[in-house]
Amino acid sequence: MGRLEIVCGALWLGSFAKPVERMVDQARVTYRAVLGRPAALRLLVAAGLAQLAMGMLGLALVLSVRQAADSFAVAGLASGAFALTAGVLAPARGRIVDRMGRRRGVLILGAGYLLAGILLLTFVETVSAPAALIAAAAGAGAFAPPISAATRTAWPDVIGRGPLLTTALSLDTTIEQVLSLAGPVIAGVLMATTQPAAALAVSVAVELIAVLLFTRWAPGTRQPHPAPETVRPSVQLPPLAVLRNLLGVLIPLLATGIGLGILDVAVPALALRHGDAALAGFMVATLSIGSALGGLVYGRRKWRYSISARYRLLCLGVIVCFAPLPLIGAGVSPWPFLVLAGLPIAPVLVTGYLLADQLTPDGSKTEAATWISTANNSGVAIGAALVGTLITYLPLTAIFAVPVVVAAFGPIALLAQHSRSAVS
Repeated sequence: MGRLEIVCGALWLGSFAKPVERMVDQARVTYRAVLGRPAALRLLVAAGLAQLAMGMLGLALVLSVRQAADSFAVAGLASGAFALTAGVLAPARGRIVDRMGRRRGVLILGAGYLLAGILLLTFVETVSAPAALIAAAAGAGAFAPPISAATRTAWPDVIGRGPLLTTALSLDTTIEQVLSLAGPVIAGVLMATTQPAAALAVSVAVELIAVLLFTRWAPGTRQPHPAPETVRPSVQLPPLAVLRNLLGVLIPLLATGIGLGILDVAVPALALRHGDAALAGFMVATLSIGSALGGLVYGRRKWRYSISARYRLLCLGVIVCFAPLPLIGAGVSPWPFLVLAGLPIAPVLVTGYLLADQLTPDGSKTEAATWISTANNSGVAIGAALVGTLITYLPLTAIFAVPVVVAAFGPIALLAQHSRSAVS
């Protein structure tokens, strides 16, 4: 064999070195690798119980207050008061956790939630005054422990900030979405056999168990094995500085949340138009199934792109996956399009958490994580309120087109932020 052939053969074999190495790295990015870490399963159990408790609380709170006040209007206001204080004050609670430490901060907020929960349970059993019931619900929301956000900031302490972090966050987000569906079902079963207040009490108790488990099992706030390029001083930024750093990340999440909020109302309206209200729950759940599938696939891959590049691509993916939604309003079978619309949701959230971790110092990471969930949840609330008005005046085909239009603001915001960064 001549020298040229040997050189060409070596180059040909060498061309496989990187793919083979990449495949080896890829094999390590598995959910088994995440669960193999000593603290990972315990962390998922604590966070899962917290999410299950909050999933149970929504339905239990509405029906408990409705029974106490004999009014669905008051029940709706109480539910809204809980959601408002839980959402608006989430960054402040995250700031408390950052300042006091992960375990101590969650424990202090858990103690406040215990007192507020006892007050709420006492009121739904003994009081019928609307103002008192609404105020008690708002107080409980104000102290809701930010276990989900604290869990997301704990993952780097458990597995580091390498590719496996995306896998861990994807698994965490997927489990959270599944349990958010299971919560109302469990609450419904409990209320079928007992009183609504009993289901509310179980919800509060499960949340407190989650607090105790988290404070026992979660790692401390110090990071023993950070990657060299991610080392940041443990300082706490002012609240506005945290928000300013994350603004370009939050706008796409807000836009995506608005789209989901619209679908949460438009999909049941579609089911009612076809005369089958029982299908509404299954159709809404299909979105979550799509999101869970997307999250599991996303977390299983090892991505070559940077986190910010992935976020831009995923925001475009939201538009692409939302684009066929108007066909649902035109009478096409909704099932495949609802699964498709759900696919990018969990990946967008996971990447938002990764960016929040990347853009903030250690002293503000829990606060930053709460902003991610706050943006998404606020968007869902805005979208639901918006479509409640629009659905009276617009046909369903136009209603299902609104999420596509709103989702387009995500890439526009990212492009504007990139342009400002380039100018500066």
